[in-house]
Parts: sequence; structure tokens; C-alpha cells
Amino acid sequence: RRMGISPGWGWLLLPVCQALLVPGEVSGHVGETLSLSCWYARGYEGYNKYWCRGATRDSCHKVVETAGRDVPRQHGRVSIKDNHVFCFALLTMEELSEADAGSYWCGVERAGWDLMKPVTVRVLPG
Repeated sequence: RRMGISPGWGWLLLPVCQALLVPGEVSGHVGETLSLSCWYARGYEGYNKYWCRGATRDSCHKVVETAGRDVPRQHGRVSIKDNHVFCFALLTMEELSEADAGSYWCGVERAGWDLMKPVTVRVLPG
């Protein structure tokens, strides 16, 4: 059995406030709460962060967004919290269902071309 850092904690070792970073894939079980972190560069604290869902960046529909503030915002079972100190936007999905599986994108809204990175969400049986 290989020892090492569990994938969940590996993110703590990354340089914060450098570039837009997300895990490539996350998974959770049906009925659980899934959390997803999206790190962004220093200077983007006041920008609107959002999570959207879709196979491509062009077909992406916003699930939840921050409106540029660091107070949590909720939309149904999904919420977003922007941490301006450590430069990451946290997406939380409660009561996961198989319908939640798919491609999501973390986005930072800016003039011209949004910064976006894709994440695959897998939902395992409860």
C-alpha cells in the first residue's frame, strides 16, 4: 500500500493566489455533500466567480455565482463562497444525486474573455 498525501489534502500544498487551478476530477457519493475548490490569482478578489455546467465553455450554464463579494451565495442545493484571503472559490453541492455528475467549470468573469477551468464531477452509489 502506497503511503502519501491523500488527494483531498494535496491542495493545501499548492502556491495560493498564483493561477486558476482546479482538481481535474472530484467524486462523491449519492446523498453526500461535495466540495470543490477553485484557486485564482491575486488581483481577482473582487471579480465575479462562478461555477457553470456544460461540456464546453460555450455551452456552460451558470449554476451559482459570487457577484464579486465574499459572502456565501446559495442557489438551491448549491452554494459558493469566495475566500479573498486565500484566493479560492468554494463550491458546495448538498445531497448529491446521480444527475449532478458531469462537466463543471470554474470561471472568473473579466472583460473580453473569462478565465475558465473544467472539472469532472463523478457521483458514486450511496
